[in-house]
Amino acid sequence: MNTRTIEHEEATRNLMAEQYLLGEMTEDERDSYEEHLFSCQICFDQVKAGTELVSHLRQIGPEASPVPSFVSRLLTNVGQPFTMTALALLISASAFNIYQHRMINSLKQAKVAPSLILSDGAKAGGMKKLALPPDTRFDLSIQVLQPGDFSAYEGLIQTESGQLKATVPISAEQIKDTIHFSLDSGVITPGTYLVIIHGLNPDGKKTEITQYSFQIGQKE
Repeated sequence: MNTRTIEHEEATRNLMAEQYLLGEMTEDERDSYEEHLFSCQICFDQVKAGTELVSHLRQIGPEASPVPSFVSRLLTNVGQPFTMTALALLISASAFNIYQHRMINSLKQAKVAPSLILSDGAKAGGMKKLALPPDTRFDLSIQVLQPGDFSAYEGLIQTESGQLKATVPISAEQIKDTIHFSLDSGVITPGTYLVIIHGLNPDGKKTEITQYSFQIGQKE
């Protein structure tokens, strides 16, 4: 079954992170939003922060909170508009806190990110492999030598069985240079993957230009 594509602007406008956490989505809406999480780091961080926040609040209980009446309403009346708005504010604050810590840590501990380069000219060398520790961001670089003449392009990352992990739009200018995908080993877990590059015509017709395969392993 094909899921509907959700853009980040729509997810933010409709408070989809909050709906997802509160269990207020239909099955189709949840499937579509989970596909969106694979390619949107901002929404992924929001859901992660919200999950940790709600789990923490349930552990400490409303009695231990400095604002017990608010926490009680948050945990018992999750369907009310007040709860949705309040949870959105809390998630935004938590996500910003995660982002802030990441930035501070990255400045303190500058290091070279793991990377993998896939190119039309290197396919004869066999399947590229990269071993990563858990929760590591890595760079996947693509070099398309013969992109053709299209108005725009897109890159798809999917599992060997065909499960879509990410869809990335690529402009006609970007295709001329090395294309960089910033990915997370928490999403691209150990396994074999395909990268498929499509050329897009103004009428929306897609043409497959090339595809690559790579493997991700887990480093202890």
